[in-house]
Amino acid sequence: MQRVILVILFTFWAFMTYRLWQVEYAGQSLGAAVDIQVVWEKILNAQDEAKLQIVDERSNHLLGALEWTPTVQREAEDDERRNIVGMVENVREYTLDISRGRLYAVRSQEDLLFDFNLNLSPFPSQEWTAIQIRLERSFNDVRYKFSADAQSTNDFVTFRINLEGGEQRVDVPLEDVSKPEKLVGAGLKLAGVPALAASGASLMVKNFLNSKELNNRPVNFNLDLPRQAHIDLLPGVRSRIKVYRIDVPIVEDMLVKIYVNTLGEILRVEIPDVLIDTISKTSKLDLPKSIVLRNQNFYGRLRRER
Repeated sequence: MQRVILVILFTFWAFMTYRLWQVEYAGQSLGAAVDIQVVWEKILNAQDEAKLQIVDERSNHLLGALEWTPTVQREAEDDERRNIVGMVENVREYTLDISRGRLYAVRSQEDLLFDFNLNLSPFPSQEWTAIQIRLERSFNDVRYKFSADAQSTNDFVTFRINLEGGEQRVDVPLEDVSKPEKLVGAGLKLAGVPALAASGASLMVKNFLNSKELNNRPVNFNLDLPRQAHIDLLPGVRSRIKVYRIDVPIVEDMLVKIYVNTLGEILRVEIPDVLIDTISKTSKLDLPKSIVLRNQNFYGRLRRER
């Protein structure tokens, strides 16, 4: 009798697994296109947080870590309606959080700490309602704190920097956020540079971006979001795991690749090596040769070198 029950249970499990595979991948071979809206809704409604480690894959060196957490906030209903079986609660807001972010320095006391929060209205409008960014670091025994806050009900972004108990603040109109010269001016004001000098620096940046040297290489600061994802295999793991791959163009053909499983959990994010190399050369910074965010549940957990 027990064997019969086990056979029935196994058959049921196999059938449901097959049906799930049909729903997700039927007729979709590797490389097949998937509407980005389908994948985006899975990401927003993912049940679990993703613990991601930032790794230089060429050296297998751990660079940092963060936690990615999507949250669905639903409309509060009274107890009587909440207890109705099958009652569908309306979504009030979606939240995407990056928490416990840390980029490792040589000394752990000088690690860069960061957090990010994005609030979105429900479908079909799906517009941002609030954005917060926090950065914090100690350097030479001095604690620096930086923040950026924006609300959709306002027409500006507030930037703050806190240093040794003193705070500098500047408000930048939302329409100016995509203008590098405006951001340079705001950054200089935060650093305590006189307004006249900050305005002069902003003008220099604007003139450079409009210079003849850049006429043949127009600089585009608008991010074109992809309209579709593609079926792919998760790279760098032993198992054959089918995923959605989202290619986000940053500059020309430089693509940030995001790998998401069928439950909406982020498994891997690849920063293009060409972009890293370009930034390293232009800024004279000694950056890693590769930067990849990996879900430690699928790639294992690396330990920080001491």
